[in-house]
Amino acid sequence: MSDLRQIPLVCFPHAGAGALYYGKWRHTFQDGIDLRIVEYPFRERRLRTPMPSSVELLAGEIFAEFADVFRGPYAVWGHSMGSIIGYEVAKLCQERLDNPPLVYFGSGSSAPSGSRFTRVRDLDSTAGFNDVLRRYGGVGEEILRDAGFVKYIAPVIEADLRLMGGYVDTAREKLRCPIVLMQGREDAVTSGPWAEYTDAPLEVFEYDGGHFFHDAHRAEMAGLMESRIQTRWQLTSASDDFDLPKPPTAAPGRR
Repeated sequence: MSDLRQIPLVCFPHAGAGALYYGKWRHTFQDGIDLRIVEYPFRERRLRTPMPSSVELLAGEIFAEFADVFRGPYAVWGHSMGSIIGYEVAKLCQERLDNPPLVYFGSGSSAPSGSRFTRVRDLDSTAGFNDVLRRYGGVGEEILRDAGFVKYIAPVIEADLRLMGGYVDTAREKLRCPIVLMQGREDAVTSGPWAEYTDAPLEVFEYDGGHFFHDAHRAEMAGLMESRIQTRWQLTSASDDFDLPKPPTAAPGRR
């Protein structure tokens, strides 16, 4: 970790999104949080990198890339598809490093046991695919009329959703950390049996909006995540699991 004053929050984007989309969150968090955004294959700087054939293989690649981060204190946050990939990576951190995240944050996502994408066949027709883009990609009618943008984003979303179409979780392995869920009140996606995925505290917070509610609630969500991470950091530091200084005091006027 480059700066021991900061706790890395590893961010896992939703289907079709990448570092550019979540880059606007960097200035929302205060100095105690170091936002690390996972860059999936097949987009942005990794445009020519093929997507692995399964969520588990992708999780393994991400685990290897962020191994140094995962050896220290860190937290995980994923939105929608990113919640499931983040969960699979957190499992690897437990299994291979005996180091679960301080806190796992999931937003806009069902529990892993109910997160398989079931509309893969709809991706084969233009009408079905456009409907999926509206529902899962946050793509409105104006964007669908932008042929250049759709030509770029459509294959990315398709690759992500086909990846999720092959995902099945039957083990329901528990994370050894608190789980904090954030949901849109108008979202068709519901949290489901997340309580089965931890013996630690489970919290659920609701916000106005649909599946992409997080766009309108950055400050509130960032404040919630900061609070939970710092609380866990203090508890962990007190138990001497990590040799860390006390959490920094936020600079006046940051928010």
